[in-house]
Amino acid sequence: MLFDRRTTGRNFVRLTTAVVFALAAGCWSGRVDASEFVLVRDGQPTATIVTAAAATDAAAFSAQELQYHVQKITGTVLPIKSDAEMVEGARILVGPSAAAAQLGVEPSQFKDQEYLIRFVDNTLILLGKDAPSCENVGKVKNWSTPTGGVRIAPPAMFEDQATSYAVHDFLERFCDVRWYGPGESETVFPKTATLVVQPREIRRAPVLGYRHPYGPMEIISEQWNHPSPQDIALFWARLRAGGEKYSCNHSFGGYYDRFWAKNPKSPEMFHPDWFAQGYPGQPPQMCYSNQGFIDQVVADARKFFDDQGAVAGAQAMGKYFGLVPMDTYLCWCKCPACQAQLEPRQNGPDDGIGYFSNGIASDYFFAFANRVAREVAKTHPDKYLSTLAYAEYAYYPRKVRLEPNISVQMCLHVRNWWAPGMEENDLRFYRDWVSHEKGRPLYVWLYYCFPEQTGAPPFHCFPGFSAHNLDRQIKMFARDGIRGAFLNNIGEQVDHYVTLKLFDDPSLDVNALLEEFFTRYYGPAAGPMQRLYLRIEEIFSNPVNYPEEVQKARNKHFHQTEEMAWKYLGTEARMAELGALMDEATRLAVGDVEKQRVALFRKAIWDYMVDGRKQYLARQQEKAR
Repeated sequence: MLFDRRTTGRNFVRLTTAVVFALAAGCWSGRVDASEFVLVRDGQPTATIVTAAAATDAAAFSAQELQYHVQKITGTVLPIKSDAEMVEGARILVGPSAAAAQLGVEPSQFKDQEYLIRFVDNTLILLGKDAPSCENVGKVKNWSTPTGGVRIAPPAMFEDQATSYAVHDFLERFCDVRWYGPGESETVFPKTATLVVQPREIRRAPVLGYRHPYGPMEIISEQWNHPSPQDIALFWARLRAGGEKYSCNHSFGGYYDRFWAKNPKSPEMFHPDWFAQGYPGQPPQMCYSNQGFIDQVVADARKFFDDQGAVAGAQAMGKYFGLVPMDTYLCWCKCPACQAQLEPRQNGPDDGIGYFSNGIASDYFFAFANRVAREVAKTHPDKYLSTLAYAEYAYYPRKVRLEPNISVQMCLHVRNWWAPGMEENDLRFYRDWVSHEKGRPLYVWLYYCFPEQTGAPPFHCFPGFSAHNLDRQIKMFARDGIRGAFLNNIGEQVDHYVTLKLFDDPSLDVNALLEEFFTRYYGPAAGPMQRLYLRIEEIFSNPVNYPEEVQKARNKHFHQTEEMAWKYLGTEARMAELGALMDEATRLAVGDVEKQRVALFRKAIWDYMVDGRKQYLARQQEKAR
């Protein structure tokens, strides 16, 4: 197994909280009782990790995580004991326990996702609001390791696990650990025989409450050297992905089996009138004005909330029931009642019809959502219907005003903002929702799948490096009170790392994040690797590098095409410039781990780009014959 270059030439390293990110948003400093806290001295353990005898799943996992990383830093294994055992010397209390309660710290004092790092009486407390393990006490999930061992698996992504947040924040801020990807070779940490930290109190929660990554796609999987699903789950736990139990997606696909396919044994379940009228064969949508269909959706929502924990998906959804049409376009019901609620397709300057995201069906769909929401509120006033602002119902409705028990998740093409018209359109409906719906739970759905997900016929895209755009977007979400974000796939290693760090704390400086990433990840090859990333980012993000139509068109939706990628972006001159940086980085990488990381970038990104341009030129030559 490969690890990063270690700090050398010293047998004593004093690690403090004054690392690159001195203080995250929302944390505060308090009283401490000592000038230093020693975990390991000269290769000998000076502290003991302590959990409750019946630890929460998050605490059991986090205790092992702390032990594992301290061992990697110092070569020393800190013992783990329960608070029912005698402990001499310094203690590290992980998770809720009687020992923490004796020092005045209990889970009831914390809000959702909030955690505490506190030093007092030769004791370090790492504790947050966790899910009670209930029947899982003593039966935490385990994973087999490639070497035949067993490790405790992280809690499910949306299980309350703020103790895990506390431990991983401590490892980052106080012990200088970084996770730049899943797997050991993507983990960076110092090497020292003595681990001493300077006490500081931190109490905070992640800024975006809902942080849901989904993926990965091929480019980043290649950069990460094809990690296992377990490696990815562990990486996301370390970067504090997860959070609020929220979900929203297309909701009515199951109605075809339930109510469209005629079943002789249950003829009362055949309801063709509930589906979109005017289409041959299986309809593409529901009839969102049909009272029988609406009554059934209300019944399903009530059952969902009544059966929390029993219905598949209920735990993940929490207090939200998804209410979203099928993922089809321009396929609404043609019955008179539905057609009367749709906006005329005039393709004028303000209706957005040329964009994928517009408002043709906003009043129509949200009128349906209101009818369901009013009925559900009568029996479940503390629950929500989760909806998207998507495709033809992306715009803020002109006439309908939403019931208070509806949440909205806006779908934004954030990696397509190289097209000025698309950025303007996204911001148009985003700002309308934000300005008109202060206090409503608002979320965003971010299309990180582009430009890699290029459609048919497939081609090698010009990489969509976007750290600085993503930085300004996530800072905007935080300022506007957006509750959280779903990542529709993962585009690239640096962007993914920056995104998850900013979801946790949008106040971080993106340039400092990038500088630290390249310096610590690539060592002597950091300079050309960082310049290579930034140059690709500038080429991809700048509208002037695209065809004139992209720069000037409005009311038109764009995705990267092969011609855009290799005629306009990856030109011969630019590829030569980028290739020189790639070769320089390869020459400068001296350690085994840095050579491996540069080689993975070359294979995943650079070779992919070279092949993409070759394929484009070959197709152009074929067309010319």
